[in-house]
Amino acid sequence: MTTVVVGASSGLGRALAEELARTGHELLLVASDPRDLSAIAADLGLRHAAKVHTLALDLAATADPGARVLASLEELPAPSALLLPVGQSRADDDGSLGAAATGQLLAINLHAPIAIVQALLPALLEARGVVVGFGSVAAVRGRSRNMVYAAAKRGLQGFFESLRHRHSGQGLRVQFHRLGFLRSNLTHGMRLPLPAAEPAQVASQVVANLEKASFDRHAPRWWALVAFIIAHLPWFVFRRMDA
Repeated sequence: MTTVVVGASSGLGRALAEELARTGHELLLVASDPRDLSAIAADLGLRHAAKVHTLALDLAATADPGARVLASLEELPAPSALLLPVGQSRADDDGSLGAAATGQLLAINLHAPIAIVQALLPALLEARGVVVGFGSVAAVRGRSRNMVYAAAKRGLQGFFESLRHRHSGQGLRVQFHRLGFLRSNLTHGMRLPLPAAEPAQVASQVVANLEKASFDRHAPRWWALVAFIIAHLPWFVFRRMDA
């Protein structure tokens, strides 16, 4: 069986590819840069003797990314797991983005994950497999920054809730992780209000949970309390924090 990781070239996606290869999964890694994919595949094959296949795919420029992923699986063992640690944010996402930039953020953070899930869903149902989505604490409450990104992640969360509801009792496990701050090139040098988790640590927890039943939880788990507090702050208090 094949495990598909979309957004596999950096951050959590790369950490997931590493952990999955270490634990014996045959992989199809999807990312935009073929050079990154080739380097990762060679490294994982050398260190873990893993079978690693790759697909270079620009999610923002592909009308039907699900069809492209499905086509890449034709010569591989049937997929049993789909992980979607894909996402993109912008520092200038403050409500003033033009249509093209807005469309790009929506394509990467919302349209592509949904399209890929829908394309692989019949095979995942047949395999009684697992689909894993990743949200963000940025979607807990509307802010003056990351506006399109947060809206897309909130939409993705809603889609996964519906997916879990729709296929309850059919053997498909639907798991959704709402991510807090992760240590990455995007957060390097930033003064964060709360500690950033290591991608490798989160990846280890995600992979360890793949055989468990459907769930929707925060990662790391203590972010659930932070998100609850943020969601229930009076507006005038929250507005001052977000200034």
